[in-house]
Amino acid sequence: MKIENKQRLRVALDLYNNAPCGAVSFRKDGTIYDVNQTLCTWLGYEKDELLEKRTLPSLFKIGGQIFFETHFYPMIAMQGYIKEIYFDILKKDKSTFHGLINVREIPAYKDNPVSYQATILDIADRRKYEVELLEAKRKAEADSKVKADILATISHEIRTPLNSILGIGNLLHQTPLNKNQQKYAHLLLHSSEHLLSLVNNLLDLSKIEANKLSLETAPFNILELISILKQTFAVKAKEKGIKLRTKVAKHIPPIIEGDQMKLKQVLTNLLGNSIKFTKKGAVELSVTLIEEKGDEICLQFIVKDSGIGIPKEKLESIFHEFEQASHDVSIEFGGTGLGLTISKKLLELQHSHLEVSSELNKGSTFSFAIWFTRSTEKSLAAENSPINEKDHTFEDLRVMVVDDNPSNIFIAEQYLDQWNTDYISVNSGKKAISHLKSYPADIVLLDLQMPELNGYDTARRIREMSLKKQPLIVAFSASTKGEVLKQLQESGIEEHLPKPFHPDELLSILLKFRNRKSSEGAGPDSRIRSRKKSTLHKTKQTPEIEVEENKSFNFSRFEKMANNNPKYLQKFKTSTLDAFREYKKEFNRAVGNSDVEALLALIHKSTMSIYYIQADRLTGLLNDCRDMLQLPDTDNKKLSGFTEVTNREFDIIIEGLDQ
Repeated sequence: MKIENKQRLRVALDLYNNAPCGAVSFRKDGTIYDVNQTLCTWLGYEKDELLEKRTLPSLFKIGGQIFFETHFYPMIAMQGYIKEIYFDILKKDKSTFHGLINVREIPAYKDNPVSYQATILDIADRRKYEVELLEAKRKAEADSKVKADILATISHEIRTPLNSILGIGNLLHQTPLNKNQQKYAHLLLHSSEHLLSLVNNLLDLSKIEANKLSLETAPFNILELISILKQTFAVKAKEKGIKLRTKVAKHIPPIIEGDQMKLKQVLTNLLGNSIKFTKKGAVELSVTLIEEKGDEICLQFIVKDSGIGIPKEKLESIFHEFEQASHDVSIEFGGTGLGLTISKKLLELQHSHLEVSSELNKGSTFSFAIWFTRSTEKSLAAENSPINEKDHTFEDLRVMVVDDNPSNIFIAEQYLDQWNTDYISVNSGKKAISHLKSYPADIVLLDLQMPELNGYDTARRIREMSLKKQPLIVAFSASTKGEVLKQLQESGIEEHLPKPFHPDELLSILLKFRNRKSSEGAGPDSRIRSRKKSTLHKTKQTPEIEVEENKSFNFSRFEKMANNNPKYLQKFKTSTLDAFREYKKEFNRAVGNSDVEALLALIHKSTMSIYYIQADRLTGLLNDCRDMLQLPDTDNKKLSGFTEVTNREFDIIIEGLDQ
């Protein structure tokens, strides 16, 4: 019996010493009192070099030693064990051993105090594979970004000639044509619109893959959106002889806050697909309210059709890029298979999920749900209403077209000619700045991508010019508004006209500007009025400072940017308030130190903030102080008077922003 016990003990000891993992036992102060042969071999030590001579923390690098003291023991005390803690362990030759440590506490027993037992796993191979996986992941992400960037560049390049094709197609439809020519023009327009849809899908996909797409929240009329979608697809449905129905639950609030454009894009893709794959019967879009939490509401959108349906085994593949249910479907109905992929990803961006159910030859149902916020707005101006260009002329407007592409200029000129608009065209930002001195434009159609001086820098220089009136600047761009919104705001560009554009989009901008001009009488709310008279004329003992009769500030531009939403308006005012408090401090430091460069830097830095609240009076005063500091012999008394008036103007603006 004793022999058997000895054999068992010998076997157990052999298993312990030669286990596939390291084992070490240590006391509360870290002193090692037992260690197996496996760990000794891994670390290059003999047992007698470790036992009662080294502590476990002394085998770690400095970071591991600190962690051992500050985290290791407290964690053991709290829970009695630790699982899978990574440590870099130093071997005898000072090389590093990558170990994963599991520790358990051995409670005190009789005369034996509390101690700890640890098992250590060699994870060198695992670390190697992790590094390789991370490198592969990094490379895949880099490749994906390169692909997305190339796709975006190509798509942008396609938009420029496509703008000409679409423009010519629209212009041809407005000229006398025989029947054959009408067919040709219709085919040209239809094909170019199809190509534009493809380019837009490719561009959207590239932005999603490059993580350049973000949500935009603003109030919109959900009833109007559904109505516009019905009008848009009614013609296609009628051509195919199918019915198009829309149903919106009565208790849904008309004005809600969310990303209208992305919702519209998803619904456009789903309705377009349903109509395309339905040969008879009907397509129906329904909207219902399925949940409420305070001001938050969850709306469910269902697009149902009686089309060809989708086989069960193909329900997943239809969401893959460039894939359709079958090769026959692709040949018969055409398309790239990108619509559902993009819709799915757009919904995921909004924490939603696109669900589908379908039965072959009976139809399909697509549905999703999105949370929106009830809006405080009572109504919104309809911006998407059909426009009849024959009812509008703009003889009282002056437009400047700035684009380095002759085709884009030609298309814009043709529309402006039709609407009897006074215009001038230039092919560079520098020429635009030069001509504005003699041609007081009301609107500048400005291409963003131009050589030498791009659209953003051109806009900034225009805003810095001392013009009798500042024009409305409209970005003429192949980029979507969401992509360049921040740059547009920073450079003082108010509107955005995408390339390619439909004539109604340009007409809508002209019409909105003209109506705003008419209602205000003295010009658009975005103009920065020039001073009536120089304030540096000769003065008596005290300075006579002439200022404009207009108000010190005007928040109408902020109200427009906020879409009359009080929450967003307050955000604009609060951030601008902080800026003006700092501007006032910088102004007084610059004047107090007679530092012209600092004052020039302040004037440049504050240009956009002043522009947004139309603080024209402050602009004049800052320029006057700059002029006085630049005089060879500055009259300190006169400068003091200007400084006092400027500070008073700062206070008026700060008080107005703080209300």
